Formats: sequence, structure tokens, C-alpha cells
Amino acid sequence: MSPARTFWIILTIGMGLRLAWAVAVPVMPMSDSWAYHQFARNIVDHGIYGWTASEPTAYWAVGTSAAIAFTYLFTDSYWGVVILNLLAGGLAIVLTHALATRWFGATVGLAAMALVAIWPNLIVFTTILSSELFFIALTLAGLFFWQRPAGHPLANLILAGLIWGIAGYVRPVILLVPVALALADLARGPRGFARTALEAGVAMLLILLVALPWTIRNDRVLGAPVMVSTNFGPNLWMGNNPDSRGGYMPLPPEVETMSEIERAEFLKDKARQFMRDHPGQALKLAAIKLFKLNNRETIGVVWNGDALEPRIGGTGMTLLKLVATGYWYLVFLGGFAGIAVLVGRAGWIAALFNPPVALWGYFTALHAVVVAEDRYHMPSSAFIAMMAALALVALWRRWQARSGHPVARMGPA
Repeated sequence: MSPARTFWIILTIGMGLRLAWAVAVPVMPMSDSWAYHQFARNIVDHGIYGWTASEPTAYWAVGTSAAIAFTYLFTDSYWGVVILNLLAGGLAIVLTHALATRWFGATVGLAAMALVAIWPNLIVFTTILSSELFFIALTLAGLFFWQRPAGHPLANLILAGLIWGIAGYVRPVILLVPVALALADLARGPRGFARTALEAGVAMLLILLVALPWTIRNDRVLGAPVMVSTNFGPNLWMGNNPDSRGGYMPLPPEVETMSEIERAEFLKDKARQFMRDHPGQALKLAAIKLFKLNNRETIGVVWNGDALEPRIGGTGMTLLKLVATGYWYLVFLGGFAGIAVLVGRAGWIAALFNPPVALWGYFTALHAVVVAEDRYHMPSSAFIAMMAALALVALWRRWQARSGHPVARMGPA
């Protein structure tokens, strides 16, 4: 079967699964999804991004709520959000293929695409109001233009920066992605790193410029030029305080009367002080957060719970969680196997300073410092799939060689 035909079959399966899920499972927002819905309604009904029409905020990044609000201009149903999620899911599948093919060859590209296409958690997020699918798609879209072989280099760099700037409205952590990519180029030597560092600086400047209108809004509304959101301090505190267990926890009573800006600074200082005074405990918490980040993949099922449980019951919910987490374990372990393949081919430095590995490491390290839940590993999904695909293709080729079958060489993998 030709690679082109395989591509379309995988894409059709992936989108078919997402569409079937969307038809079968109604959107019933809960937890963070309900908050996004409320924010979006306040944008549409009152022109205010806030908890209420009289409480403007920048605690969460505005991008997800703004995208949802856009759909509410055309419909009061959630089908507009589902369509956006379908588009984001489709982009993630296609861009995973494009990037994996660029880095590891056509066979790995198709295998990585297939892993993302049938990934249960990514499928069930189709009916959730959340930032995850939007952020994954925008991160990969910017990466597609980052050092793209075809086209004008400066135009590609500008496109990458602008797309990542939009991603910053969804999750500001995109700001340091160019830094992670620049560091990944260290393996190419000082000359390659110097060029990529300059490009990273340009990309970060573009991200900040795209965020500038919201930064000005925050200065006028909240009294401080916050780039996008004010939740870094609270998230850092949740993951670094004497009572922390590494995950979400209620904010302390002493911040209740503070303004949003005061609260953010106060909690950031408290967290930093804790890490300075208790480095051993902070390191222990970092290890706990790494475990919490990767120990399961159930959030998609949980956030669909109000719609699912009346239909499939508690036993069905448990089975879906087991399927989702089982798939996660397989791909997660496969990702490490893929890194081992890279180590065997080119050594530790080339393996670890590889774009998908570096970005997987970046998103992992970020949440080892701040706060961790299983949904926070989702931005790494495509990169983990690429590594797992690399391992699968290596195993397949080894089996072909041992069985006496001709081994098809399709690219550098």
C-alpha cells in the first residue's frame, strides 16, 4: 500500500473515531470545562472576561474561553466547540505525521500519526471544553514552520512566532519552547546553536508582541502588565509548600482579601522561599510531581463523566479509564524505547538533544517544578508518539531482517 493511501486511511480512521464519539457523547461541561463556559458566556453577553460581569480576571489564559465565545456567536449549543475540537484533533494528527516524517522518515511518520489518531484520551477530549487540544495543535503548527526546509526562512520563522503567540493566549508556557529548541541544537555545535538561539530570540519577541494587547488590557484592568495570566504564582505555590502533595489544592485563607496581582506575587514568593529553605523537600515534591504527571491518563473520561456515567455506569467508567491508561502506559514506555533507539544510533547527546525529546523534556520539567496532574502531560503526546513510533518501526525492521524479508528503507529512521 502506498504511503499516500495509508495516510488517508489513518486520517479517516482518526477523524471517524472522533466524530463517532462526538455524536455518541453529549457535551456536559464540568469542573474546568464549566469555568471555560462561564467565561465564554460573560465575553459574549457582557464583553467581560471574568468570573462574573463585574469581576474581570486574568487568572486563566483567555484564549480557550475566547475561542469558545466565538462559537457562541453562532449557536447556543456546544456543537461549535466540538467542531473546533475536531479541527484541532485533525491538525494534531496531520502535523504529527509531517513533523515525524521530517525528522525520522516516512514510515515513522505514518506510525506516529496512527498512534495519535487512535489515542483514546485525545479522542474523548473532543467533547470537552478545554485548552488541551487547541494548545497541542498550535504548538505543532508553530513547530511545522520552525526551521522548515521549504519556503523562505524568515517567513517561516515569523509564522512560527505568530502561531506560538496565539498559542500563548491558550497557555503562556509556549514562551520558552523556542529556548528548548535552541538548546536542542547544542548537539550541532556552537555555530548551529548560535543561529538557533537568535531565531529563538526572534520567536520569543513575536510571542510577546502578539500577547501585547492582552498585556495592556491586564495593566489597565488589574493594575499590572501581566503577559497573559496570573496563575503562575498560585500554581508554583500549590506544588511547593509544606502541605503540598504535588497536585491541585485550595489557596490559603490569607490570600482571600488580596487582589489577583497581590495574590500571585505573594504565593510566588512563598513558594520560592519554601524551595530555598527546604531544598530536600522541594526535590522530593518534584519526584512526586513527576509520578503524578505520568501515573495515569483518566482525565478525559472523568471530564466526560456527567454525560458518560448515566449511560455506561460506574463499571463502564472504570473500564474506559483502564483502556485510556493502558494505552498511555504502552505509548509512554514506547517513548523511552524510542529514545533508546536514538541512543543506540547516535549516542546520548544526539538522542537527548533531539527536538521531540527536548520538548517532551521541557513540558515534563515545567510541571515537575510547578504543579502536576495527568492532563499536563498532554502537550507532549505527539512527541511521545513519535518516539514510540521510532521504536515500533525499529522492532518491525529487526523482525523483517531476522525473518529474511527485504527491509524497506523510507527515510532516515
